Amino acid sequence: MSRRVDVLVAGSGMAGLVAALTAAHAGCSVRLISAGMGSLALSGGNIDLLGYVNGKRVSDPWQGMQELAPGHPYRLLGESTVRAALDFFQNAMADSGWPMHTGLADGRPCNTDVPTILGTLKPTWLLPAALDPAVLQTARRVLVASIHGLRDCRPSLVIGQLRRYRGWAEKSFTPALLPAPQEGAPRSITALDIARLADKPHTRQWLLEALAPYAGQYDLVLLPPVCGSGAEPEIFRAMSSAVGCPVMEMLSIPPGVGGLRLRAALLRSLNRHDFMLVENATVLRAETAEGACAALLADTTLGERRHTAKAFVLATGGVLGGGIAVTPGKIRESVFGMEIPVPPDVASWSEEDVFGNHAFSRMGVSVDGDMRPVGQDAPQARNVFFAGRSIGGYDFSAEKSGHGVAIATGWQAGRAAAAVALAGEER
Repeated sequence: MSRRVDVLVAGSGMAGLVAALTAAHAGCSVRLISAGMGSLALSGGNIDLLGYVNGKRVSDPWQGMQELAPGHPYRLLGESTVRAALDFFQNAMADSGWPMHTGLADGRPCNTDVPTILGTLKPTWLLPAALDPAVLQTARRVLVASIHGLRDCRPSLVIGQLRRYRGWAEKSFTPALLPAPQEGAPRSITALDIARLADKPHTRQWLLEALAPYAGQYDLVLLPPVCGSGAEPEIFRAMSSAVGCPVMEMLSIPPGVGGLRLRAALLRSLNRHDFMLVENATVLRAETAEGACAALLADTTLGERRHTAKAFVLATGGVLGGGIAVTPGKIRESVFGMEIPVPPDVASWSEEDVFGNHAFSRMGVSVDGDMRPVGQDAPQARNVFFAGRSIGGYDFSAEKSGHGVAIATGWQAGRAAAAVALAGEER
């Protein structure tokens, strides 16, 4: 690319999109390069801030943060910064037409236990405003519905599992299988297939008609994530109107319909700024000189391309995202080649218990409170910042903290990169 921008962001997951939006909102020209859809393609669409600490569920994430290790991203940033990042994110989502809110317990914000298609409950902090978390506690008559051909959601399984939980055992459940949108479909359908049909009024009608016979009989309807693939609240309103009660979606396995809604809303906000998205571009390496990064080199369908900027945010993900490269006995950050310190005994990287405290899950780039990389092998580049899963010190899966850390570190990295770019700190 010939044009030099203020801030270049690598990675289009939650951290990369928030970093890009933060820098753009500060008045920077921003280019985001991405090899694919990012982690949002796997996401359920809610924002998990902090659900567990040391294996114990927490209702108040802010209290739980005090028990985290000093090197955890939340501890590096501090509560006030994490709160500011979440405020920025919520304002951006509201401006984009997809507002999000927090559940309440005794009038105080708290995590909400959201059902999954496996019948488990997952603690989450922010939900789309189209979903009412209070109804999960107050509903007594619950319809659990799926769709013929959608193998991943079995209402009877969901009901059997939910009855194990206090507060759910006394509810009256009814399972239902709604008719498939087409007879004789050539393959199994996914929630995303149904959600795309629900995007348009004329193709959504079959689902509304399938729900209509249950109208007026229930306090809550639980569905797979099928209420549209975009960030469009009116689809939820149409579904709720068809059954005469609130409709909520159960969290599901990929494809992440809810995550695609978050991505759509964030891109909607970004496109109001001086912003460019470059897809199908894999970052290969960086060029540095005189204490700064000058460019990132990316492999594209048109060959290798050089992207220049005044400041850079690396949100390239962890091992699965390609931001962290693993070889026998070694782990490296994939763009700058930073070696990440790990125990010499590879067997100690994990525990026998699959749900145990695995060291490999916390491995990543060490950063300071401004998201600059630190350590003996860190690049001597004052205009480089990291965000999201490429950062070490936390276990997003065990903690249920993935999107929360992504938003907080993305906001801080985007803010720091914008400050460098606008101050003219460049090579």
